[in-house]
Amino acid sequence: MNQAVQILLKNATAHIQAKEFSLAKELLLKANGMDPQDPSPLRFMAIIAAMEFQFHDALRLIDQAIDLDPGNGVAYSNRGNILKELGRHEEALDALDIAIKYLPTYAEAFNNKGNVLQERGDYEDALSWFDKAISLQPNYAQAYSNKGNCFVKLQRYEDAMGCYNIATSINPQYADCYWAKAALQLSLGDFDNGWQNYESRWFIDSPAAFLHHKIPRLESLDNIAGKKVLIWAEQGLGDALQFCRYIKPLFDLGARITFRVPAQLLNLLGVLTKFCNLVAIDDFRNDGFDFQSPLLSLPLLFKTDLDSIPNQIPYLDVNQAQRSAYEQGIVNKQNLRVGLIWNGGFRAEHPELWAINKRRNIELDQIAKLQGIPGVDFYSLQKGDPAESELAARKDQVWPELINCVHLLNDFSDTAALMDCLDLIISVDTSSAHLAGALGKPVWILNRYDSCWRWLRGREDSPWYPTAKIYQQKQPGNWDEVIARVRLDLNDLAQKKRAAL
Repeated sequence: MNQAVQILLKNATAHIQAKEFSLAKELLLKANGMDPQDPSPLRFMAIIAAMEFQFHDALRLIDQAIDLDPGNGVAYSNRGNILKELGRHEEALDALDIAIKYLPTYAEAFNNKGNVLQERGDYEDALSWFDKAISLQPNYAQAYSNKGNCFVKLQRYEDAMGCYNIATSINPQYADCYWAKAALQLSLGDFDNGWQNYESRWFIDSPAAFLHHKIPRLESLDNIAGKKVLIWAEQGLGDALQFCRYIKPLFDLGARITFRVPAQLLNLLGVLTKFCNLVAIDDFRNDGFDFQSPLLSLPLLFKTDLDSIPNQIPYLDVNQAQRSAYEQGIVNKQNLRVGLIWNGGFRAEHPELWAINKRRNIELDQIAKLQGIPGVDFYSLQKGDPAESELAARKDQVWPELINCVHLLNDFSDTAALMDCLDLIISVDTSSAHLAGALGKPVWILNRYDSCWRWLRGREDSPWYPTAKIYQQKQPGNWDEVIARVRLDLNDLAQKKRAAL
């Protein structure tokens, strides 16, 4: 290899590790121009493209690298990872088998094959490949962490935590593994350790943006009376709706609070202005705050456990004028009125969430299997594409009787008012489920197999939302069984309503 190219590759690698992708690409393009027959610059450019979620570009680049060096096992291992992200699992396994053929002691290829099998749902088989990776590289922290993730899918939680503990003992700075620990601990109700490890979210590979570094962080609730405290919403809209319940307890301690929230929630959260100065994210000004805290760090500060969750509902309110207008539009008040949300939407700016979103959402044709239950009227509260557009195009074909209310819903306060007119909300794990729970409405949550930690393990109820009932998948991806259970329960509920009339 050309010595100048070697230097460029070394510097580019340092920039990749620092996530300085533009600088790395400049060096790699220069290296490629100096030696077009060297596959290494193309391979590293493929890695960058994958890290930027540009998987089709990554596949094109890695294939060019392999064309130049068909015996490169590391490149085939990279190809397997890229194909996994594209959902092309069989091709990914083929690429990884080639990598292992060329490099039979390359532990990373074995680990990568375990990840593909795990994503495909072959959990037991995946475990054997993680073990092979560990046998080749006994201090392979990432393989232990991945093995722990696999044990979680198999509901072998003690084994999972054992793997996570080994991984963090090997690498005490392994933030992604602490994040996995937090999710498991919180899902099992171990809030003491879970909230502590949840702070690792600021250091993981896809980190949230920590804001307001210049304002001292709130680290204790002692002597907070009279202090000016900035609380800022983080992560998704559902997180803001779930954890805004902590604003009042903080106010009760005497804090003078400014709560920074997404603009979409300003109208809905107006009830909190009794306890705080509510501002939109874009309208924020530093007003001489004594302390600041991200919203989801408040449970840690309050030492929240399962018995002390502030779950007095409703903690949000509805606009009564809006509610009355919607109520007048409901013609048949004798039937059970059920609001539906089956898709959490597509967030183009968060590619790291695409895979989870795909698992949590339900196809229109699947949710339409609820139709035809005697005495039940369904109201679509579904907003956001692609689901909203699909319903508009296919409703007459798939579900003619579904009452589409999307034209009434301009913001969350509209959705809240309409929800309050209905008997029941059925929703996938999205912000609408949190809204219904915060309003104290009966809500049935259709939950994916690999549930978010907040719904806990093995429970049909929620300590966060006393009116919620959780319908969790019993097998990964199997929504039909969930919908069959919901149909039975809806039929019973409709019969009870008719009997009560």
